[in-house]
Amino acid sequence: MKHLSEIILKFLIFSIAIFNHNLFSQLKIKVDNSQIDRSEINFSQSYAPVLSKATPAVVSVTTQQFVKRILPGGGNPIEEFLRRYYGYPRLYQPRIEEVPVPAGIGSGVIVTPDGYTITNAHVITANQNTGDLVEEVLVKVSEKEEYKASIVGYDRSTDVAVLKIDADRPLPFVTLSNSENLEVGDVVFAVGNPLGVGKTVTMGIISATMKSELGVLGEAGAYENFIQTDASINPGNSGGALLDAKGRLIGINTAIISQTRSSIGIGLAIPINMVRKVLTDFVEGGELRRGFLGVELDETELSGGSLIAKVIPGSAASRAGLREGDLILSVGDKEVNSVNQTRVAISQTAPGTKLPLKISRAGVSMTLFVILGLMGEMGNDILPGVNLEVLNNKNRKKFAVPADTKGVLVIESTGAQDNFKEGVLIVEINGAPVRSLQDVKKNLQRGFNRFYVWYLGKYRFVSYRIP
Repeated sequence: MKHLSEIILKFLIFSIAIFNHNLFSQLKIKVDNSQIDRSEINFSQSYAPVLSKATPAVVSVTTQQFVKRILPGGGNPIEEFLRRYYGYPRLYQPRIEEVPVPAGIGSGVIVTPDGYTITNAHVITANQNTGDLVEEVLVKVSEKEEYKASIVGYDRSTDVAVLKIDADRPLPFVTLSNSENLEVGDVVFAVGNPLGVGKTVTMGIISATMKSELGVLGEAGAYENFIQTDASINPGNSGGALLDAKGRLIGINTAIISQTRSSIGIGLAIPINMVRKVLTDFVEGGELRRGFLGVELDETELSGGSLIAKVIPGSAASRAGLREGDLILSVGDKEVNSVNQTRVAISQTAPGTKLPLKISRAGVSMTLFVILGLMGEMGNDILPGVNLEVLNNKNRKKFAVPADTKGVLVIESTGAQDNFKEGVLIVEINGAPVRSLQDVKKNLQRGFNRFYVWYLGKYRFVSYRIP
C-alpha cells in the first residue's frame, strides 16, 4: 500500500509539472555566450562548414495586401440583346473579388525549432506613414517550402518584429550569441535575400558598435544602438542575419546609409541582445515590457554621463531619491556616456528590477538603488503640462474613482491646462474609449479634440487643441 501511494504521489507531481510547463509559452532559443577566437594563429581559409549550419535558418519574407477588383459579368450576345431592348434582367452580375498584391520583400531568421522568426517591423508594415500592417506574411524556408506566418508582435521603436511559422516538422534555427562581446574588427557575415535574388552571404568586419542618434528608424523615442558593418547589405536584406565567425546570430540587419540606395559599406544591424528582449517579452508575456525610470535627460558637456533635467513625481526615480541636476554615470554595471546610452540601458532592463545607479551630485559620487517601473504606466509627453497614469488600485482609491469607471488619470498638472486638474479621469477622446496611454496617443488628432472626462463624481465634455 505504501509503495502504491508513492507511485500516485509521483504521478501527481509529474502531472502538475507538465501542466505548469504548458500553461505558459516557453521560448526554446539556443544561446552561446562564449567569446570568439581572436588569436592570430587560427586563420580560416573557408567558413563554409560554419555557414552551412547557420544559413538554412535565414528565410525570405514576402508580404501581400488584398485589394478588391470588379470583374465583369459574362453572358452571350442574345441575352445581352434581350436585356437591353426588352428589359430582361441581367443574368450575370459583375463580381467583386479580393486579389492578393505583393507589398514588399525582406528577410528573416528562425530562432527556435518550433518556428519563431525574427524580422524587421518595417518589413511587415504596409504603409510607413500610417503604420498599417500588411494583411499576409509568407515565409520561404527553402525553394519548395513556404508557409503563412502569423505576427506575434512588433516594436517600431527598435524595428523588431516576431513571426510564428506552424510547420509539421522541427525547423532549422540559429544559435544566438551575446552582442556585448563584440569588438571592432571581428569577422561577420550578412545573410539575406538582397534585391529578391535569393539567399546570399556577404562578408566583412564590425566597423563600429553602439552607433546611435542616426535617425534611421524615423520613430519618436526610438532606441538606436546599432552594430555597423562593411558586409554588403542591400534592399531585401532587412530582417536578415548578421552572423559571427562561429555562425551565431549577433544582429538583425536593418538599414544602410547610402546616397544611392545600394551598399557603400555602411550597414547597420540591431544587436541581438536588444532583439532577444523583444522576442522574449512577446512570446512569454504577450506584450512588450520595458523598464521605466521617470526622468527627462539632457546631454552634458562633461566627458561622460547624462544630466537629469526633470524628475517625474511619483515615478521610480522620484521614489529612489534622484534629483534634478544629478549626473547619471552608470546603469547597473554599464557605464553610460550619453542620453541615448542611458535610455537604452534602462529600456533593456525588466520592470521591477532593483537597479544600482551611479550618480554624481554636486561633484560627489554616490550609488542609489531604483526599482524600475513599467514603460507606459506613466506619461508626461502626451499632453503638455500634464502627467498621466494608468488606473490602478492605489490611485483609484486616492481619487475615489468608482470601480465601474475606466480611463487614464491626470496625476499632475502645471496649471497651463485648466481642464486637466489633478484627479481628472479621461474616459473618451473624440468618441473613442481610453484605457491606456497608447489609446490617448492613438486617438488624439491635430486641431480641436473632444474629451469626455470624470472629475469629482461628475462627467463632462472638455476640449483640447493640438497645433
